[in-house]
Amino acid sequence: MTDLTTSAPDAPHTHARRFVERIDTHLRANGAARRALATGLRPWNGEPQGAMHPYVATWLPGGLHPQRERAYYTVAALMTTTSRAGIGTGVSIGDALARASRTVSATTTESSLRRLTTYTTAGPYTHLRGAVRLTDAGGAFLDWERLLRELDSWYFTGRRTCTQWQQDYYRTTQPRPTTTNDSE
Repeated sequence: MTDLTTSAPDAPHTHARRFVERIDTHLRANGAARRALATGLRPWNGEPQGAMHPYVATWLPGGLHPQRERAYYTVAALMTTTSRAGIGTGVSIGDALARASRTVSATTTESSLRRLTTYTTAGPYTHLRGAVRLTDAGGAFLDWERLLRELDSWYFTGRRTCTQWQQDYYRTTQPRPTTTNDSE
């Protein structure tokens, strides 16, 4: 078993928010930063792309295991692919896919959700880029801060996160019927 940390990660909201805001600032102000961070969209070979380090490394919490570092590099890279994102909105990728299904094929978004939520300890990284593209194409906002926190704690809470993304998707696509008698 790989020791990732002495305790479950808890990327505090404030740290995750500051990280995402800093990357967002770089992306808005600096085309070179966007190009460098986009190199992280290439297949992962166990190490982040070197061009990303100047924008990500100084904002990483100290002593992270490489599996946890990957969350930060991945979110920074994914942020280069879309202009439709929120910070602190609370919208999960499951909810964003559901909202996108209003304009993009529901079959396509549901298939993307299934790929994302097939749990592995390695995480959903292989399928995130496609899911983010779908949310953007569907005009749905995605909370980068929340995604970072979910990926950062994947080793500890990945199964729960998969369940939450599925619940968010179906609660949005199939709202609970309103009845006059809640006991039904």
